[in-house]
Amino acid sequence: MLKRDQGVFLPTRVATPGYKVELRGTSFCLVATGSWTVREAASLESGLKRLRVPIPPTPDFTGVLDISGIEQLDTAGAWLLQRIVRMWEDRGLRTSFDGATESFEILLEEVRLRSAEQRTAIARSSLLASVTQGCAKAFTSVSREAILITGFLGLLVATMMRMVVQPRRFRPVSFIHHLDHAGLRAVPIIALICLLIGAVVMQQGIVQLRAFGAETFAVNMVAILSLREVGVLLTSIMVAGRSGSAFTAEIGSMKMREEIDAMRTLGIDPMETLVVPRVLALIVVLPLLTFVGDMMCLLGGGVMAKVMLGMDTQAYLEALQGAVNMRHFMAGMMKAPFAALIIGLVGCLEGMKVSGSAESLGIHVTSAVVKAIFLVIIFDALFAMFLSLIGV
Repeated sequence: MLKRDQGVFLPTRVATPGYKVELRGTSFCLVATGSWTVREAASLESGLKRLRVPIPPTPDFTGVLDISGIEQLDTAGAWLLQRIVRMWEDRGLRTSFDGATESFEILLEEVRLRSAEQRTAIARSSLLASVTQGCAKAFTSVSREAILITGFLGLLVATMMRMVVQPRRFRPVSFIHHLDHAGLRAVPIIALICLLIGAVVMQQGIVQLRAFGAETFAVNMVAILSLREVGVLLTSIMVAGRSGSAFTAEIGSMKMREEIDAMRTLGIDPMETLVVPRVLALIVVLPLLTFVGDMMCLLGGGVMAKVMLGMDTQAYLEALQGAVNMRHFMAGMMKAPFAALIIGLVGCLEGMKVSGSAESLGIHVTSAVVKAIFLVIIFDALFAMFLSLIGV
């Protein structure tokens, strides 16, 4: 904040701001007084918005902002004064300042230059430029994330190879703990979701195929979809939302409290202690959870087939046996370890990226869930197309 006679200072008493507009010969003059600072900016702005100056019919008239009565001026006040100048000049009234000290002139000129640069940048921006810039930023962000994930994967592989050479580095207690939390405790919610989805898919399949007299083929549809796509995809999404976010929150909280830095100081490798047990636990439990999800999808389909088609258990099992074989089951199970690797990598990497604030933790937890689900769906689609091309 600038004071007219003392330069930079810490204010103890603020003068009341004010202004008035008067006609001085051929000049419209705005006389400003008091303290034009950020404290009074809101009240000043509300009044200046109602300010109306009649524009004379001849170019002989000019505008003058007399600021000799201003005692204190900061960036907010200077911006308000420059906005008055722009408003008057837009209406054809050439405007200048009067009574400004050297320090006031420097501040007003700096605000004018900054405002002019922003207006020029906004004026020059076009739709094509905005779209191009947005695409470039998105591509850069995706490339950066791909590089980070690839580097983190390399670090994980190197750490696991070191554990193979030195098995004592492996932490079985942490591994079993995450088997329990990411696997066993996830069974109820995954079983319920897959049961409901299997029932819904069967019900909709029967309704749509009944018009063609082919409602019994809904069993084939549910069986193939459950084993190849629905089971592994639903399980992966649930695990990403449940365990992936938990990994990020746990590691991020440790990063906020500087526990990871303390571990490095003590010679403990965070990759060995925090990342490897979590990723390995997911790689082990996700295929098992996928199997549970597949079976529950088929069970939900069987319940709906009993209700809507009157199909008993023996007939349903025979229909399943005729519809699917081992390659359908393996097509879904092969995706599970890779999906687990993606979820574990993203969750742990986002946790490592957390800075020292709660806001950062929330942002990275959300980012971990979104990225993990997006990458799992992309991977599933590419893998499904690849298996179709090779006839599996």
